[in-house]
Amino acid sequence: MLKKPYLMIVLMLMLVQTACASTTATSAPTSNEVKPVDECPAATADLKLLKNTEAGYCLLYPEDYSADPQNFIVINPITGPGDMPGEAWMFIQVEAANGRTSAQVADAAIEPLGTGFNITKSELLIDEAQAVVVDGLPGQDSNRMIFLVSNDKLYTLTFAPWYPNANDPTALENLYTTIIQTLHFLPPA
Repeated sequence: MLKKPYLMIVLMLMLVQTACASTTATSAPTSNEVKPVDECPAATADLKLLKNTEAGYCLLYPEDYSADPQNFIVINPITGPGDMPGEAWMFIQVEAANGRTSAQVADAAIEPLGTGFNITKSELLIDEAQAVVVDGLPGQDSNRMIFLVSNDKLYTLTFAPWYPNANDPTALENLYTTIIQTLHFLPPA
């Protein structure tokens, strides 16, 4: 049987532990804490937010560019008639992944072309989703395509015209970097 002094010490320790536990639970969040899965990046003075809840993504893009509701971000948009939306652009296409991985989709785009093309393929992690970056696929314009799957949706990002120059990065390469760093997938509705 415990004597009164020991019982008092045990009770006081329990009270201190309870008080510490409640203080820890209500403390202010730190910068190292993980943000909620449905939280988009915050817009800044130089970057605007594009959020498409139906397609399940959000991202930031430079304020000087225009966003089109059809999933285009256009650099120096052209307002007159023609088949070019602007100087350069990024287009996001979203469809059901149907169980496919980003690597399977990229391989399916490359395989039918056979040899003779200078196609390169690399991997990248975007918002914790494995992405495959493909350069050199034939098309109307030189392009860079990123294939990735999140929440069983296949996201295909196309950047065109893609003429990378390591010595003098283009506006499109800067847009690419901004989007890759800020693209966030929203939880399924």
